Amino acid sequence: MGQLAELMAISKYQIRYNEEKGLLSPAFIDNNGYHKYGTDQVYQLANILLLRSLGVSTAQIDQFMQNQDDVWAEKTLKETLKTTEEKIQQLISAKKKIETLLLEIEQKEEAYFSLPKRSLSKIYSYSPTETLDTVAFFKAMKNSQISCSLFSESLYYFFDEEQIEVYTEDLHSSEKLLPAGDYLVKRVWVTQEHELIEAIDRFRKEMEQPFLKTSEIIVKEAAYSSVLMNNQILYELQYLISLEG
Repeated sequence: MGQLAELMAISKYQIRYNEEKGLLSPAFIDNNGYHKYGTDQVYQLANILLLRSLGVSTAQIDQFMQNQDDVWAEKTLKETLKTTEEKIQQLISAKKKIETLLLEIEQKEEAYFSLPKRSLSKIYSYSPTETLDTVAFFKAMKNSQISCSLFSESLYYFFDEEQIEVYTEDLHSSEKLLPAGDYLVKRVWVTQEHELIEAIDRFRKEMEQPFLKTSEIIVKEAAYSSVLMNNQILYELQYLISLEG
């Protein structure tokens, strides 16, 4: 077994695994319990390793060892190709999310950004005097026509004296449009809702400058970024910078 492992540049564990799964059998086992292999086993193991490197499952390799025909090979390879393409898309999506998270980690607590135009669609609203009803909010998200997940999409909040409105990005919506432009963005980590309200009030006072046009404060909840901090949620307070005159 050691010699075969060295020949194929694998570990003895991999040979044992393939024997346990019934994919490979030694030519014979001697009186000392040593597993002996011949040329047939070398080629058989080479086939197994090739199929494994292509992503073919153990069960499919077992079927191949029993069938070994072109029809099976074509069908299995097409199925494996489809699975591989799906995994590639998952990895591309994971890569984009990791890159986004890294950018947010490196981002300053307060900075200016040139943001594109954004189209939003409302999914929920409630009174500022009430606590957000989680069950009702969840149902509203499920009933909306927007395909989004609670912790994978950013949520946008807009506050006024009468209600708090919750939106999410939707390329096909014209319900609420955020103009492209230069924004002052302030990051706030909060554990309690009152901390967010206080941060918004402070931010609003900071923006009350005679040379700035009045703009509404956009509160963006970076939902999936909040997994980086235990029991805290990351919000971005955004203000469109536009000068009077």
